Amino acid sequence: MPPGSDDHDGPPGDGGDRARPGPRPGDGAAEPGAGGKVATAAAFGEDTRRRITGAAKDALDAGVSKLGSGIETLGEGVSRLGELSHIPVVGSGVVKLGEGITHVGEQLHELPRVARTRRGRLLIRSVIVGFILVAAWIAVIVGLQLHGNDTPDFRPNAEHVLVDLSRGAIDEVYEQASPRFQEMVRKEPFIDEMNDLAHTVGKFREIASVNDTLVTTGPTGRIGRVSLTVAYEKATCTVLVSLHDDQGRWKLLGIRVELPPELKISQAQREERVKACKDPMDVKHCDVHQAADAILRKLDGGRAGDVWDEATAVFRQQEPKAKFIQLQLEHLAALGGYRRIIAATEAKLMIGGTSATFDALAEFEKASGVRTVFAFFRRSRAEPWRLRSFKVVLPMPRAADDGARAELAPGSAAPPPTAPPPAPGPSHLAPRDAGGR
Repeated sequence: MPPGSDDHDGPPGDGGDRARPGPRPGDGAAEPGAGGKVATAAAFGEDTRRRITGAAKDALDAGVSKLGSGIETLGEGVSRLGELSHIPVVGSGVVKLGEGITHVGEQLHELPRVARTRRGRLLIRSVIVGFILVAAWIAVIVGLQLHGNDTPDFRPNAEHVLVDLSRGAIDEVYEQASPRFQEMVRKEPFIDEMNDLAHTVGKFREIASVNDTLVTTGPTGRIGRVSLTVAYEKATCTVLVSLHDDQGRWKLLGIRVELPPELKISQAQREERVKACKDPMDVKHCDVHQAADAILRKLDGGRAGDVWDEATAVFRQQEPKAKFIQLQLEHLAALGGYRRIIAATEAKLMIGGTSATFDALAEFEKASGVRTVFAFFRRSRAEPWRLRSFKVVLPMPRAADDGARAELAPGSAAPPPTAPPPAPGPSHLAPRDAGGR
């Protein structure tokens, strides 16, 4: 049969072997072997994704709206609570707080509606990006601050210093302190102050708390300061300990103890505490009087070299031995032989019993009331006193002495008569060192 003709006589439009029309525009492309069915998988996937995304958005919007409504309700409740308050100031503050919470709830409630517009979505995205940038910048700043101010724990260092001071190892604390501390503070005053502190507050017990810690950097290097609340036997005090970073080690730079008002020491109590002995003129029971009398008798016997040898290293460094011996011989010639100590103007014992001063008036053959000042040192109470400094105040030359010297000079005229000289005393004294400082 001719091409294009039907192979049966059926009516037009029935299911014969005629040519089938192609796919309509918009339909999916026919897949081979699919029996002529059009596959729409891509369109179906897109629709499914859109439906899921829309459902998620709706759920999120509903959740945010409910959250906003809840916060708004909470704000209204807080406002009512403030209105019911009987205290005006507190009530007004609570009302303002409730209004603020309500405003936040309203904004959260309207957020889903804003997000449905294109401009609203752009605004929300901008807010989120800005929030992330600001949060990141704040996190970086805080991290740098924490890293830059990374302060060590000074509690063990401070506790070690306080324990050593409490057990009496003040010499060790001073020797192990920072060189800057040793330049600013002399050892003897530091020992006296720490001993005075021990007598005032008692033994160290514990560090109750660490109040503040600070590290600074200056011309001398890194300086650390820690404020502590310290419990002693007699009181609880605020203690400030300063430390210096010396070649990688934290060493003592200073210490300050703030005493409570009930532990204030009066001047009379302090004077009573520093007395060397009850009666400075009691030779049998006052050891500083005994040490001063023994030194004066050695000098009177021509044993100035023994006095120099038995003195402290500080005394020997201040004046050579030969010069000290020569000076004592001159004093012996001017004053005559030593007789006794007639009065003690001061006998002071430093806190801790390692240092003492003895200021007395001595009687000699040619002068009476000569002032002699002694400074002693000992490492412990069991050791004898050793001379640290010594000073003799020689009397002023008198007119009678000048006349006698004039008579002895050859060819000199007789001196004119003079009034009787006054008795020698403290008013006729002139300062002159006799060794030491």
